[in-house]
Amino acid sequence: MERGPGRSPARPVDSVDPRTGEALFPLRFLRTSRARLKGFPFMRRWLVLAVVLLCLGGTSAAIPAGPPGFPEREKSHSVWVFPLAGPVTPPLARSIHRWFRYARETPPELIVLRIDTPGGLAKAMRSILRDILASPVPVVGFVAPGGARAASAGTYILYACPLAAMAEGTNVGSATPIPIGGDSPLVPTPSGPSSPGKGTRPANGSAEDQKIVNDAVASIRSLAQMNGRNADWAEQAVRSAANLSAREALKIHVVNFLAPDIPRLLLEVQGTPFRFRGQEIVLSSLPTALRIFRPDWSERWLGILAQPDLAYLFFLAGMALLALEFSHPGLVLPGVAGVVLLILAAFALMILPVNLAGLLLVVLGLFLMILEAVVGAFGALGAAGVVSLLLGSLFFYRPSPAWEDLPSHPGYPVLVLVTVATSGLFLGILRMALKARFQRPLTGAQAMAGTTGRALESFRERGRISLHGEIWWATSTDPVAEGQDVRVLDMSGLTLVVEPVRKEEKRCVS
Repeated sequence: MERGPGRSPARPVDSVDPRTGEALFPLRFLRTSRARLKGFPFMRRWLVLAVVLLCLGGTSAAIPAGPPGFPEREKSHSVWVFPLAGPVTPPLARSIHRWFRYARETPPELIVLRIDTPGGLAKAMRSILRDILASPVPVVGFVAPGGARAASAGTYILYACPLAAMAEGTNVGSATPIPIGGDSPLVPTPSGPSSPGKGTRPANGSAEDQKIVNDAVASIRSLAQMNGRNADWAEQAVRSAANLSAREALKIHVVNFLAPDIPRLLLEVQGTPFRFRGQEIVLSSLPTALRIFRPDWSERWLGILAQPDLAYLFFLAGMALLALEFSHPGLVLPGVAGVVLLILAAFALMILPVNLAGLLLVVLGLFLMILEAVVGAFGALGAAGVVSLLLGSLFFYRPSPAWEDLPSHPGYPVLVLVTVATSGLFLGILRMALKARFQRPLTGAQAMAGTTGRALESFRERGRISLHGEIWWATSTDPVAEGQDVRVLDMSGLTLVVEPVRKEEKRCVS
């Protein structure tokens, strides 16, 4: 390139984007900086590296991130169905949490939470609520099939779903909190007829009860307002245990629509606007591929452990094995097995509605029977222990809406088996105690009296005799000849008091 007069050598211009005409990088600045740092090669390299890293960091920071909580992966074209059936327990909450974790990894178009529950534990319910609120895709709460219900904890779960639906013949409500050790709601249910979905305000309970109820009211109202559904009736469901049928719930906007099954539910969802993550969205088209999830083997095993009869047997067996370990230290195996069984029983009893009075009676009965074996009260403590164990077993569980099919005690076959086993153990211990009471003494002066030995030498006052293969010193008031049989009358220290056996006595005995 030619230079004009009085001009500096021509320099190339900065690189320019042909589409926008904007400079892409300041080349003139780099050349100037390079010339200035020519004498410092080490510092020059690090400075260039720092500038490049800053540019890359600023570029990545300028890229807009997606909405929080939404995965970056492309959604799979399917609808996932999560069954929520039975009492809301930790094993069920664990299954649902695992399924929602899968949904975050490979999100479907929609999640249907099929609900049929009488309620359950508040801690497990809170875990499910957190999973629903953090779901990357919309969740439809569907109370189905006909005859199902979303009672107690199920009401909160239904309100947490952005969309709610019910099948004909289902109901929702009765969301009043119930204490673990009590038999009645924290706030009494009003008596007398009331209009559907409406209840009167119950009488005030204690301050603690009101705190629990007010917390539950605030929680369910917050869920209702977030998803744009009836918050006033949600408060009535908590304060006065109000209930609604499917048609009544649709009428007062507790649910969004009615559907007999999941295919019809998906048709109703299409084109229905609803709020999700603070935005108004509409699902215009949905896929028809359904995937129904089931609990895995470990979660099913945890559900088996929560069976009432098994929990009761584990508890009794664990206590018995620990008693055996304490009475015979060093066996190790009974102690380890007893601890394992008690841990399994504790897991189940935390889920089941255990009656505290019944549990204490069972523990008292076991303690009395162990005390009978140790002390030996001629059957009094053992009999009281069997009665206490039987009464505690009859009232081991308490009535609960979440376990309405659960009786107040384990099954009658289990009760009969436990009663017979403990009674047999008690009778065996009593029989051994009585036998030991009336058995002839085997050691000491009483055991030696009446036995017969043989004189090893002739003596009048003191000499040696052979008795039971042993040599003893003996005294006698009558003279004793060598080889004559003698009878032990008493024992004084280590010396026996004997008398000679007459020949006439020998003939009578023979």
